[in-house]
Amino acid sequence: MNYNKKLNQFTLVDIIERKKHFTNTNTIFDKTEFQYTNEGALLAYNEMLADVKHMDENGFISKYLRIIKQLKVKFEDEEFKDEKEIEKMSGYNNAIVSILECINPIFSYDLND
Repeated sequence: MNYNKKLNQFTLVDIIERKKHFTNTNTIFDKTEFQYTNEGALLAYNEMLADVKHMDENGFISKYLRIIKQLKVKFEDEEFKDEKEIEKMSGYNNAIVSILECINPIFSYDLND
């Protein structure tokens, strides 16, 4: 990772890559305890990395807001039964929210309320 970039050259790709790197290498949290949460987060980061390279801002935001809304319904309807799946999808959701917050802090709030 290049930590010597000028800040005006720092991109959303850099942020996602750093979050992905942190998830893979951090020693703060017990990897075993957060295995499924991390798995979901890495899945989201990889998907977003692919999308951010070819989508415009509105398309990216629309896609990931739609995914978050779908996940919210699935959580509310208790479609996720297995604890591992719940943790994985929570990690996936939280990773998406963390990236959307970088684009606009309003996305840290539930916009349906």
